[in-house]
Amino acid sequence: MSRGTENPGSTLWTGKPWILPAVVARSILIIVVAVAVSWIEFFFDVAQKPFLNVWLILWTGLLFFVVWVLSIVRLLLLRASNTYILRNDSLEIRTGILTSKSFVVAASGFADMEVTRSISGRIMNFGDIAIRTQDESGADKKITKIRDPMRVGNQIREVMARPTVRMEGQRPSEEKKQ
Repeated sequence: MSRGTENPGSTLWTGKPWILPAVVARSILIIVVAVAVSWIEFFFDVAQKPFLNVWLILWTGLLFFVVWVLSIVRLLLLRASNTYILRNDSLEIRTGILTSKSFVVAASGFADMEVTRSISGRIMNFGDIAIRTQDESGADKKITKIRDPMRVGNQIREVMARPTVRMEGQRPSEEKKQ
């Protein structure tokens, strides 16, 4: 696409937190710990002891199931409450479910970007991107749990590195009309 025909507000990339690796990892961890605790209960012969007329092993299973559900709900809320939109001229970070916030970083307000990937993130190709702005607060905005963060980071860098050219006396709203 040539620079002259680009739509200044067109969307290049839209993303949400990629929670699948975290769901898998938490599920495996909880299963391993639950099996270990169950084995200990059987080893010490307390698994079939009643507690409130229910075997202790069933209470243990219920406890680990509740912990798993709560950890997954937290991840689902993260996914539902965050949306990231990269346009030809800006990056928008939307957060919230009941109360929504939208933070837009224009190329002129962009200062720095950092891509962070843990060991598991490198294996499963996900990570976080921190965006630093040039405002007085030096605020960092974090884009969390992104699938293929290096590709997305390169796209953001490409958009934010483009020079912004305005005609003298022209306001930003007039640019888009031309």
